[in-house]
Amino acid sequence: MRTPRRQLNLLLAVLLVLGIAACGDDDDGGGGGSASGSASGSASGSASGSPAEEEDEEAAGGGDFCGSLQAFNAAIFQVQLEDDASEEEIAAAHETLDPLWSAVEESAPEEQAETVDELGATIDALGEGDATGFNDDATSETYFTMLSEVVPDCVEETTEVTGVDYAFEGVPETLPSGPSGLLFVNESENEEEHEFIIFKKAEGDARSAEEILNDPATQEQGPGEFAGAVFAQPGATSGAFVDLSAGDYIAVCFIPVGGGEDGPPHFTQGMVAEFSVS
Repeated sequence: MRTPRRQLNLLLAVLLVLGIAACGDDDDGGGGGSASGSASGSASGSASGSPAEEEDEEAAGGGDFCGSLQAFNAAIFQVQLEDDASEEEIAAAHETLDPLWSAVEESAPEEQAETVDELGATIDALGEGDATGFNDDATSETYFTMLSEVVPDCVEETTEVTGVDYAFEGVPETLPSGPSGLLFVNESENEEEHEFIIFKKAEGDARSAEEILNDPATQEQGPGEFAGAVFAQPGATSGAFVDLSAGDYIAVCFIPVGGGEDGPPHFTQGMVAEFSVS
């Protein structure tokens, strides 16, 4: 489960261009959101769905699907399983993720059961030393699409952001602190993939996103504390959990223009946004 051409599973991946390393552990982590497990600011694994959602799931014999999914999502961003991962690394990933996904499977509502089973098969394969399906681009697309369907029902507030060539539209000046959701719509007219990678600025850093991204130190340290990620194919809508703490943030698309490896990253064409969380 990872973003195409990225090495940090489950879509994450971040900072391929500039050679920036995904940095920082936050307080909570969450799907697409605080991309670092309960450790990085995204959809907190401990966060649960709304009361109405929980009642619906329990009625379907599901349990806490939202909470289980967010817990998994938090952990997935802590797992770095590259294409050349060793058998030991694959086994360790399975040991971490399998019990969390089992909880998702046990609580999944009927309408998501087939997708959950499909994704679960790629995690089961890790237990046999096979990471092919887990790392397949189609797996991350399936996962993100599922999140777009369930996120609005799992959190109280969801923000919709649109990616165009080359800008983010609909990013509010202020996002809510705590668990919330993102829907990312890719309206590329050039059949370009887009991503919305969130970083929290260092406390007291008043520089603009452009200044931060043009700072040579950024290439070594990253543009801030990683706080969330979501990726969408052209014409698709993807979802993410985030759990953001108060502060100032930037969002960036690092995918190269034209989709190749050598084009300038989208943020150099203006695909950058800034917002605050309070």
